[in-house]
Amino acid sequence: MIPASLTICARQYTITLQSMVGAAGCCDNAGQAITIDSDAHPETQSSVLLHEVIEAISASYNLDLKHHVISTLETALYSVLVTNGWWG
Repeated sequence: MIPASLTICARQYTITLQSMVGAAGCCDNAGQAITIDSDAHPETQSSVLLHEVIEAISASYNLDLKHHVISTLETALYSVLVTNGWWG
């Protein structure tokens, strides 16, 4: 289940599900908003949310993580969380 909001690095982000063309999700750090594709499968939505949370952390701490690094972290963390019953 996708929450309506999340606190990430002491900032409140609004989470919105909406139909997106060409993207599974996006993170607007200035606007403190994350958008997830409403047409995606629920597991994909959860995975994309984790990806966007990592994007927000990277921006908040000026980590300048490259997209492939964020994608790799998301894949590995999502697997750990789901496999061990911590998520989903």
